[in-house]
Amino acid sequence: MSTSTQPERAPVLVLGATGDLGSAVARRLRAEGTPAILHAYSRPTELAYLADETGAVARVEADLTTEDGLGALSDTLAGFESLSGLINCSGINPSPDTVAEIDQSEWQLTLDVNLTSAWRSASLALPKLRAAGSGAVVLISSVFGIRTPSRRGAYGVSKHALTGLAQAIAQEGEGVIRANVVAPGAMWSESSRQVFVKHARKDGVTVDEYISYRAARIPGHRFVTASAVAKVCVFLASDVSGAINGQCIVADGGEY
Repeated sequence: MSTSTQPERAPVLVLGATGDLGSAVARRLRAEGTPAILHAYSRPTELAYLADETGAVARVEADLTTEDGLGALSDTLAGFESLSGLINCSGINPSPDTVAEIDQSEWQLTLDVNLTSAWRSASLALPKLRAAGSGAVVLISSVFGIRTPSRRGAYGVSKHALTGLAQAIAQEGEGVIRANVVAPGAMWSESSRQVFVKHARKDGVTVDEYISYRAARIPGHRFVTASAVAKVCVFLASDVSGAINGQCIVADGGEY
C-alpha cells in the first residue's frame, strides 16, 4: 500500500522509518526541509502518523524480503522522477546464539532482511538517484559489522557485508552516486533494551548488569541516541558530504 504527492525537489527514500533510527532520520530530514518517502513493514498506523508528522511526500508499507513488497516499493518510486538519497534503516537483530547454535532459518532470515533486501531495494533506487544527476546511498551497519563478538555471528556477517555492498555501489556510481555506511554502537531506546534483555540472558547476567557493562565502555558512560546517529545519516545523504564515498563511519560515542 502506498500514498504519494509530487514534491518540488527530489526526495530521500527512508527504509525502516518506524524504527528508532528511521523515525529520527525522518524527523531530521523534515527539520532540514528535505522531502521524504517513508517505508515500514507491519506498522501501518505508526507509519501513517509519522508520515503526517513529517510531511512525507509518500509512504509505503511493504515486506522487502518478498516479491510483492519489492513490487510495492517499485510502484511507489514510479511516481517520482528522481531521488536525492536512500537511507536504509531496516534490519533485525537475531537471537544471540553462537555459530554452532543458530537455527538455519534464523540465519537465513537475518541475511534476507539485513543484506539481500538492502541490495534489492538499492537496485530499485539507483536509477532514480542517477536521474537526479547526483545522489547518495546510506546503509546502516553496526560496530559489530566491523568487529563481531561472540554470539553475534549472523548479525555481524550481515552487517559486514553491507560495507562491501556500499563500496561496490560507490565504485559503480561513477561520481554520480555516492554510497557510505554508518556503523552505530548501542543506541539507547526501549527496543534496544529488549535486545539487551536477550543478550543478558545468554551471558548469564541481569539486564542492568549488561547495560552497565556496555555503558562503561563508552567515554562519558552514555549511549549514543538515535537522533545523534540520524544527523550523521542525513549529513552523508547531503551534498555537504560530497567528498565522502565508499566509507564506513563509526557513530558509537567512542565505545570501539
